[in-house]
Amino acid sequence: MTAWVVVIVVGVATFAMRFVFIALFGKITIPMWLERSLRYVAPSVLAAIAVPAVLAPNGVVALWTPLLPAAIIGALAAWLTKSIGAAIVFGMITLWMLQWMT
Repeated sequence: MTAWVVVIVVGVATFAMRFVFIALFGKITIPMWLERSLRYVAPSVLAAIAVPAVLAPNGVVALWTPLLPAAIIGALAAWLTKSIGAAIVFGMITLWMLQWMT
């Protein structure tokens, strides 16, 4: 019973936090400094998820795994082509080739 109460409370809290921003959209003005800083939230969250997964895939820091060169190639492809698709294709091809070679 306690687990269900926690799930429901967390679900309601999550919904409320997201709904407040949707309901207030257009009704309040966000300061320009805050709007500029919010642009960096998504890339920083993505980096916080991706970097530990690449550098410590099993919970232990390993500087040489096939994931690191594949992530670097994928990042270079994204930077040069400005395309998420190219980053995925080049990164995955690199990862598969390195896994095949090892």
